[in-house]
Amino acid sequence: MKKILLFLLLFCSFITYSANGLDYDELDKYISEKLDRDKEMTLTYKINKINNTLESISDEGKVCEVVPLNEKSEVLPAAGTKVKISEKKGNLNPVIEMYIPGGVLAQRIVYNLNSSIKYTDKSLITMYLEGEIPYNDIKLIMDKIDYIQIEIYKVGKIVSFRRYTINHKTEQIIFREGTNAETIINKSVLSLNGLNGISESYYDNGKLYLKADIKNNKLNGKVEKFSESSGKLIGKGTIKNGLLDGEFVEYDEAGKVISKAKYKDGKEIK
Repeated sequence: MKKILLFLLLFCSFITYSANGLDYDELDKYISEKLDRDKEMTLTYKINKINNTLESISDEGKVCEVVPLNEKSEVLPAAGTKVKISEKKGNLNPVIEMYIPGGVLAQRIVYNLNSSIKYTDKSLITMYLEGEIPYNDIKLIMDKIDYIQIEIYKVGKIVSFRRYTINHKTEQIIFREGTNAETIINKSVLSLNGLNGISESYYDNGKLYLKADIKNNKLNGKVEKFSESSGKLIGKGTIKNGLLDGEFVEYDEAGKVISKAKYKDGKEIK
């Protein structure tokens, strides 16, 4: 199973700079000055056939990203994809939009910051959520973020809504996912340091479906299943790295055991 916060890795990394001859500080300076002056900029992804790379080019012709096609082809945006960065509402409320070829809006990210951050720092968020760097390496960046809202569109309509709210007092990140801001199908409350906590999933009627422990940004520990009609507990067990592991017990509405099964790495042991 993918990590609970994996969504953030892809959608917040439109501008993840590789080290192919690009200077991070110079890029940040260029983007900052461009946005201060024009309040928005557009990057267009193009294939460089000579170097076999995918490059994002600003509307002024400056190369802002270089990704070798033979290294990351499975996560690359299509050639012709455009990313629009806007600070029309100020540098504490930047908006990033991705348009697929044809000019159709596919994704929008809205930031609410309490202090401005470098655009190249977004790659560090990705690295932390993937477990590549410790929390201490990104704490100063996370301290500047109040929330990140991600909207996924299809044929001009929003089909997925995700919001990551950071509570700086409790040092927690609250993740909500739904089809829109009102309809929530998943909610997780995790510690910023370590990404440990609880995840809850909901039925379409809003009642609790699953409740599970999260450790290191993966489902690990106790998992409970609840009835859609009554809300009563109808199943419980343990989960390891996103997979059932150990005994899982199911109950009827009266609380009577109706089945027991043992699992190892997500597979039932007969």
